[in-house]
Amino acid sequence: MKAAVSYGNSRPEVIRIPSSKSLTHRALIAAALAEGESVIHSPAFNRDTEATIEALRKLNVSMHAGDDAVTVSGKADLSAYDGSVIDCHESGSTLRFLIPLFASSGKPCRFTGQGKLMERPLSVYEEIYGSSGVFVLKDRVLTVQGRSDGTEYRLKGNVSSQFVSGLLFVLPLQDHDSRIELLEPVESLSYIDMTIDVLRMAQIDVCRKENTIFIRGNQRYQPFSCRIAGDDSQAAFFIMQALMADRTVRIAGIDPDSRQGDHVIVRVAENCGAEISWEEDIMTIRPKGLRPLNADLKDCPDLGPVLFAAAACCPQTSRFTGVARLRLKESDRISSMKAELEKTGCLFEETENEVRIVGNSDLPGGYCFDGHNDHRIVMALAVLASCLKEPSLIEGADAVGKSYPDFFEDLKKTGAEVKLYD
Repeated sequence: MKAAVSYGNSRPEVIRIPSSKSLTHRALIAAALAEGESVIHSPAFNRDTEATIEALRKLNVSMHAGDDAVTVSGKADLSAYDGSVIDCHESGSTLRFLIPLFASSGKPCRFTGQGKLMERPLSVYEEIYGSSGVFVLKDRVLTVQGRSDGTEYRLKGNVSSQFVSGLLFVLPLQDHDSRIELLEPVESLSYIDMTIDVLRMAQIDVCRKENTIFIRGNQRYQPFSCRIAGDDSQAAFFIMQALMADRTVRIAGIDPDSRQGDHVIVRVAENCGAEISWEEDIMTIRPKGLRPLNADLKDCPDLGPVLFAAAACCPQTSRFTGVARLRLKESDRISSMKAELEKTGCLFEETENEVRIVGNSDLPGGYCFDGHNDHRIVMALAVLASCLKEPSLIEGADAVGKSYPDFFEDLKKTGAEVKLYD
């Protein structure tokens, strides 16, 4: 699918941001491990969370998706897994969260994925399972067998937090206490804390003290009911659009006290020229002139693409540090954004862990962008295009279905002109 996007003159509407994909994954898994019925209100429905739902159904878990809730019943039965391949599609969360759970069945479990998923790092699990069990990736199918039954885990703190979360789901079920020590430098602690918050909803006792996590064994997940908050990483596209397009934007569904790591976008936007106010769960962003952006992305790498796009609209130097992990996503997001933003004439300089961008406050539009089969690249480029007078074309626009199927409909609500083509 292709999208032609440009600035429009229609009056912006209030945009209701979809629920958090990250929280939805975690709540689904915790509910599947509980004996009894759990209800997850306002979950995120997209290709990634659907992959997690389908995988959990292989453990004889009943998941009924209604219009605005998922009802989960039946405790996950590891003996029900029949050895069939678990297709994680392009969801890193599904793959990394579920490897320890399925591996604890004691059977060989097989995973596959689409796009670049099976090329993304799995080194932490390879060390855990490869030394005493089976960990083999062949022809895009990963076979894992073994149990994570150790008492002490020392993990690099600058690899994906999803490995830590995957272990946190299964360690409370062991017959002994365990501990995870995160080695410096530590990144994405906010995502680990998100997992701990969800575990506590299911009455699981986990304690983090700085870089050490203590997990009590012999615990049982309890059913729960929760409502998933709006996704701060998706709100970021429209928060930054307000500054880039110089128009007021109102967003509903965001928790002003959100603990999501990407909630830092509020502070970043204020520092580069936004005036932000709240009325209950509606955020209003009023632009006061876009200033250079400066942000450390080590705890919020998903914000990188849209912040780079915003920097392309600023004629002064913007600087981003802690960017190394952006290379390990659905695409190499640094190379992808560099290739696309250089089409606008901006200066894009990169080192291993830093990006500097000098943009232009008077971009004409009329560009042909490649979405690199990456949902966040597509959305970042679409937001940039929505601030320019001449329509720009974005190839591979259907990638947004991975996390935000209604993105282009919501983009229209900001006043942008959007036309979609097969």
